[in-house]
Amino acid sequence: MRGMRHPLSGAVYELCDDGVRVTSGDAVGVYGPDGKWLSGARLTVCPNLCGWIGNGPRVPLDLSTNRRFRSVTRSSDPATVGR
Repeated sequence: MRGMRHPLSGAVYELCDDGVRVTSGDAVGVYGPDGKWLSGARLTVCPNLCGWIGNGPRVPLDLSTNRRFRSVTRSSDPATVGR
């Protein structure tokens, strides 16, 4: 599950079927990707973090095709290093 802890408030933002579930202590609320309240407890939330968690693919991606995680072959030719 995609999620993240807010660095200042400590609230946990997680992707769920209904939107973004925000957990702060014992309170749990569900918010849209724009930070608007949908259900549960009304909490003070970060709309930017709701957007980071709520937008994007709903299914896990294959990391072998991601440019950051794919295998990189290194060349022994100094002219091509770093390209």
